[in-house]
Amino acid sequence: MTASAAALSLAASGGTFAAAAPVQAAAPAGLQAQFAAAAKEFKVPESLLLAVSYQQTRWESHQGRPSTTGNYNVMGLTQVDLAAVAAAQAAAEPEVDLRGDGEPRRGAKAARPAPAAPVDGPALHTLDAAAKLIGRPAAELREDTLQSIRGGAALLAEQQRRAKSPLSGDPATWYGAVVAFSNGGAQGQGPDEGREFADRVFGTLKVGAARTTSEGQRVTLVADPAAAAHSPAVDRGVERQPASRDAARTALTAAASDPIECPSTLSCDFQPAGYAQNSADVNDFGNYSVAERTGSDIDYIVIHDTEGGYAGSLATFKNPASYASAHYLLRSSDGHVTQMVANKNVAWHAGNKTLNMHSVGIEHEGFALSGASWYSEQLYQSSATLTRYLADKFGVPLDRQHVIGHDEVPGPIQSAVNGMHWDPGTFWDWNHYMDLLGAHTTPDQGYVVGGRVIINPPFSNAYRPVINNVPAQPANFVYLYSSPGGPLIGSGTQNASDWSDKAVAGGSYVVADIQGQWTAIWYNGQKAWFWNDGTIASADNRPGQYVLTPKPGLGSVAVYGRSYPEYGAYTAAGVPAPDPNIVALSATLPAGHAYVPASTTPVAGDFYYAPTVDGSAPHDRTLVTGGVKYYPIRYNHRLAFVSADDVQLVPAPTDVLASGERVQLLAQTSSGPVNAGANYSRGVWEQFHPIPSAGPTPEPKQSFALLYMGGQVHAVALAGGRVYTADRNLTTGEWSPWYDLQVTGLAGPLASPVTELTVAATGSKMHVVALSGGRLMEATADYGAGRWYQWGDVSGALGLPTGALTKIAAAANGNVLHINGVGSDGRIHVADGDYNRGMWSYGDITGAVGPLSGTITGLATVSTGSKQYVLAVVDGKVKQASADYAAGVWAGWGDVSGATGQTVPVTKLAVTWTGTSLRLFGVAGGRVLNANGDYAAGRWSSWMDTEVPGAAGPIDPVTTVAVAGT
Repeated sequence: MTASAAALSLAASGGTFAAAAPVQAAAPAGLQAQFAAAAKEFKVPESLLLAVSYQQTRWESHQGRPSTTGNYNVMGLTQVDLAAVAAAQAAAEPEVDLRGDGEPRRGAKAARPAPAAPVDGPALHTLDAAAKLIGRPAAELREDTLQSIRGGAALLAEQQRRAKSPLSGDPATWYGAVVAFSNGGAQGQGPDEGREFADRVFGTLKVGAARTTSEGQRVTLVADPAAAAHSPAVDRGVERQPASRDAARTALTAAASDPIECPSTLSCDFQPAGYAQNSADVNDFGNYSVAERTGSDIDYIVIHDTEGGYAGSLATFKNPASYASAHYLLRSSDGHVTQMVANKNVAWHAGNKTLNMHSVGIEHEGFALSGASWYSEQLYQSSATLTRYLADKFGVPLDRQHVIGHDEVPGPIQSAVNGMHWDPGTFWDWNHYMDLLGAHTTPDQGYVVGGRVIINPPFSNAYRPVINNVPAQPANFVYLYSSPGGPLIGSGTQNASDWSDKAVAGGSYVVADIQGQWTAIWYNGQKAWFWNDGTIASADNRPGQYVLTPKPGLGSVAVYGRSYPEYGAYTAAGVPAPDPNIVALSATLPAGHAYVPASTTPVAGDFYYAPTVDGSAPHDRTLVTGGVKYYPIRYNHRLAFVSADDVQLVPAPTDVLASGERVQLLAQTSSGPVNAGANYSRGVWEQFHPIPSAGPTPEPKQSFALLYMGGQVHAVALAGGRVYTADRNLTTGEWSPWYDLQVTGLAGPLASPVTELTVAATGSKMHVVALSGGRLMEATADYGAGRWYQWGDVSGALGLPTGALTKIAAAANGNVLHINGVGSDGRIHVADGDYNRGMWSYGDITGAVGPLSGTITGLATVSTGSKQYVLAVVDGKVKQASADYAAGVWAGWGDVSGATGQTVPVTKLAVTWTGTSLRLFGVAGGRVLNANGDYAAGRWSSWMDTEVPGAAGPIDPVTTVAVAGT
């Protein structure tokens, strides 16, 4: 295999990865049948059982590991050891100053309460209750999907009996049992507790669901609109308004009688966080700062994990001596939302005053559980609905530069860095969360040094990095190394809590270097390498992207953990400045490095002065805004700030096909034409993407021909017996509409439908050759003169009879156009148009290279220098012959299929030349395959499937393909 071909193929992964464990043998009939069997055994409607499980876990078993709130297996049954939780909380690192101003604590601040343990109750022990009902050990319900489903069915049936309701086959009659399922049937719950969960279950019943789990189990729930319609469920629907990235920033106002700021599709309440003075010192108060923020002040939404139960956490936030709060708290069992701080006020949640001032904090119920590796679906669903509402209301962009974890908040000053939190942690599924937000994009072009890349590992069994003291399981990060195959950057470890050597899903970085399947990014002031097989990162080459670099002449740029104004701004506002004020972290942004800005508009440094509980200090509750401006950037695992005076915005390079050995592919799929590209010099692919259907072209296209010329790709297509043309501008990546060549002003009409076409170039001229009514016709576009020449009858010039040729292919050596064709006699012929001498000639190639045994079903040709290569598909196998025009000799047929190890018959063939290699693309089994012949090294590569991740990506079944190279 050639070096360039090897760079484009998928290789075995390197680096510190755990090999994916083989899929465990499922119960004999699989998950779908297990649901059916349990439903029948316990007389629970099968559709209801499926819907409950889907809303608990999306039918995932998580291989026996608990969620952050103690849920296990496909039914999400709970088993929480409160003593173990308390021990884990006691061993945890102490809380940082969540107010985030870095000032010395006053008064009783040193006596801050410990994280709240979960309040015990039936909701924490549904697995044990289910185990008793079915007479099986609790361990089986944790680890065996069938026993988990049986236990869940038994619990539902038990709740139905407790409600003195029949075990009906009508799911609508089970609404109360589903409400009770969410909290173990606890008595005395609030009037809405569990209804959010039940409504989602019946919403799932209404629309149905289907997915393949990470363990390969395909499960389907057929929609049952009638069950939802006549149940007590409220149709909460989904927040369907688009999440606006450019929405006007609106004021954060709420009526005094109704302070809840919550989407209508969620069940929410308002329980205020504690706000009171804690000692004789008026400066000693908690738990938030009274403010009048408007929408223009809110730039981020921060995701937290409480590491304590809902009720206990709520009590903590109500205690002003906690010195901590959040705007919202979400309950795990049913996704209920409690607002605690009005969004106009500054909650103390992030441990960084700048981030607190400009964000909304959302806490998610979660215990300090050993082995916890997932979050409940109810948390994801409610949180995403809330975040979507907030982003739309306040104009927060729905991307991972603005929807961030607490672990991505920077330490405000260097002494605070090590104490910053790492929730929601390694096992928060950012991919799923961003999907729920409608914002998980996967840009699809190849990697460019200096361009942008998004970390995007799959949160599935396909990717399970090694983590110390943790079983192999999905995680949301990639490890970063100091060199390809070298040690982890810095003194990094493989501990789950060590964020210093990890890049987390959704984070955007700048590509610093590429070596084969290793990609380097600029990270924390250095090159950081990760193994990149195309499945764990996505190039981001969307137009209009920028990166930040130091201004010319600066050796390095200071990096800050907060964006405070200059001292003069405090003096002008009559407010004492914090000491220290503008203080850099120990990190820098060196010359030659580049980072992704969270915004291309710098923000003014600001500081909200609110030192007393009652606003009694001079100039209390004043927002100080300075003249110095900052860009927020993705610096390492966390965000950071750089002074706008120190850096410049530079357009990110996006054209992966700008230089080097490149090819363009055009393929017809069952759903329409698609285009992709490969850069063999850089070892990157641009993924397949649809091309415009604008214009008069019918579908499907019967065949394509393609060539590079003048910085563009020119395509011709045969559809409905007519010839069409379109161009791709490689600078912008855009395709023109398709144009009908057979109109006046272009090539003009043809008397008969076209059955075959090909294309080649001589200088600035593109020659379109077609078989029309059995005649060989040629039309020429002269791009230098800007005109088309009408169709000419090549058969007439050569004296060929109608129907003399069938399959055709064309290539050019200098100003000589070679048209190869399969004759009606089954032999391969050539028509040569010598544009220097103004004459045509005709010959029989078969006489020079020998006959082929079998039926010729495809023909392709390419020229390089003085040589021409002719390739034929014979009964699904590929043969090759070549002509050396300088030496005046032909070489006979060679067996390309044998040299490449071809095993699947080829139905369509396309060929081009780049560098020293013949690039061969064929359609086999409805997929596009690629093999490369390196004539300098004298060897062929094996066939590679271009539709795999890391190459051009999956597409619908293909019928024909064309290729052009340069």
